[in-house]
Amino acid sequence: MAASKLSSKQTTLFESKCAKISAFYFDLDNTLIPTRAGDSKAIRKLSDLLESQYHFTKDDALLATQTFLKSFRRCPDNTQTSLDSWRTHLWRESLLPKYKHLADEIYPQWLRLRYRYLAVPADYVQLLTRMRRAGYALALITNGPSNAQWEKVARLNVRGYFDCVLVSSDLPWEKPHPEIFYAACNFLNVKPHECAMIGDKLETDIKGGHLAQLGLTFWTPLSSSSSAAQSLDDVEYKPHHKLNQLLELYKYFPRLNAIAQPDAPSTSNRRGSYLSGGLAGASGSGSGCPASTSSQRSQPEKRQVAYRRGGSLPAMDCSNSEAENSCDSFL
Repeated sequence: MAASKLSSKQTTLFESKCAKISAFYFDLDNTLIPTRAGDSKAIRKLSDLLESQYHFTKDDALLATQTFLKSFRRCPDNTQTSLDSWRTHLWRESLLPKYKHLADEIYPQWLRLRYRYLAVPADYVQLLTRMRRAGYALALITNGPSNAQWEKVARLNVRGYFDCVLVSSDLPWEKPHPEIFYAACNFLNVKPHECAMIGDKLETDIKGGHLAQLGLTFWTPLSSSSSAAQSLDDVEYKPHHKLNQLLELYKYFPRLNAIAQPDAPSTSNRRGSYLSGGLAGASGSGSGCPASTSSQRSQPEKRQVAYRRGGSLPAMDCSNSEAENSCDSFL
């Protein structure tokens, strides 16, 4: 059913599965936010700024920005220091000797530009809000270093749209391990077959959805023109359906179209509370995460939770970063 054209029998089965969905699980990077494209736009804009404001030559600006982007994507976080200190260090290492003293000034300029271009598109915000108004539970499940991923969640104000937020580095598992999906199920008090996973990575989002036996998996490839997007013949875990963009979900879930035009939720009036603490406080459920109770589910305003592990985090192996936007081949 991953093909764009479905047979009549496949269409009927697909529609039946859609009708049973009560929760959506979203990936973050390159699915909900344009991490790859946004980071590239920010670095190009910064290169222009280095020329105009700091009098870099064009070649020097290009070298510095591309060197930083490559280093940052390889290792976006270092648990031995703060995000600000680590990124400033990366900038200092990326600049030529005559510019190194500018690292403390250039870093905040890059950070401002980065989050300008990583913003969740307005039509995606509307989609999420319609989903919640239609009664669907929403979870955000992202692989990556804890501090870096939570910074995105906070700065982009996406937490208020989700009932559950899980970052792999805060848990014993990462996608595609089925337990991270079961953790979300326990949080939301839903069964796996009632959930749909939406993500850009076949090897984590789609494979994980299959391993967890979720009802549906939707693949949002980075580029519809890529060879990977054209053929799934050699892929073991195929998506149930490929989306060229998230807004195609409106076609498959009619309840979303019956919802009145939503207003974006205020960041000062978010529903629910946020869970903080380690796995030691977890219930005896298989996921290692506390399960939602029936009383929580009966009060939507109390349903929203997020998980973040307290205390120090294990050192990250930069040679094999699990960040969803960590890939030297992007350059």
